[in-house]
Amino acid sequence: MRFLTTSAGFPLPVLGMGTWCFGGRTEHDPDNDDAVQISALQQGIEMGFTLIDTAEYYAAGFAETLIGKAIRGFDRQKLFITSKVWKSNARRDDLLRAAENTLKRLGCDYLDCYLYHHFNNEVPLEETMAALNELVAQKMTRSIGVSNFSARLLLRAAALSSAPVVINQVHCSLAVREALDDLSEVCKQHQVILQAWRPVRDLEATPECLEICKKYDISFPQLALAYLLNKKDISVLTAMKNPRHLAENMAALEIHLTPGEMTLLESYPLRRPCSVPLA
Repeated sequence: MRFLTTSAGFPLPVLGMGTWCFGGRTEHDPDNDDAVQISALQQGIEMGFTLIDTAEYYAAGFAETLIGKAIRGFDRQKLFITSKVWKSNARRDDLLRAAENTLKRLGCDYLDCYLYHHFNNEVPLEETMAALNELVAQKMTRSIGVSNFSARLLLRAAALSSAPVVINQVHCSLAVREALDDLSEVCKQHQVILQAWRPVRDLEATPECLEICKKYDISFPQLALAYLLNKKDISVLTAMKNPRHLAENMAALEIHLTPGEMTLLESYPLRRPCSVPLA
């Protein structure tokens, strides 16, 4: 595993396990195969995937419960666990309560990073950022970040925070490259790590992509991951509910694309705008 160093001084793995649809979607699915997803997380940790990302929004908190079960028996200090507070809890008291509930579901004393999931324009950003800073002061989280923030809003959040904003988590893939333009540069200038979610979903291999896959004897999802992992200063999250994908995703870290191949991939058609517009 490779690592980036956050502006708070902590090593962040460049590739981590996302948990969207673990335990359900926006509500807990009683028919969900919890055992398979817990096993996938455990196998991932054993293989070296120490970054686990979740949110209170995922399965109404049940994804956090599954992670809590999965990480029992592992050295907590070797894991990097992030969660996100939903926009309905952006008020100070609600946010502090949400963080407490997240930690209870995870069975943890602290988070490595706690993110503001989606901007709520009905709540002053000053109030939300101040609450996130309280969590840092109380050692409930080691660092803070944001998700789905535009360059303009990211700069506002950073200016309002005494603790560094270390991550901006956004939809980014071969077909969704808006974040790789102005936002990426702003993140670099302010030492914020751009973290890509949904890096392989809704993609179709072009003939040019298939030629590159053939050259390296890799799958198209591996190539899509490698495209982002070959960028500097980017961390990537992908759901790994299927244990068979773990080794394939880990192997994507070792795919070193040439500058010409990267340029070719950047001509991949932009078929649609980002599924979650940047706030």
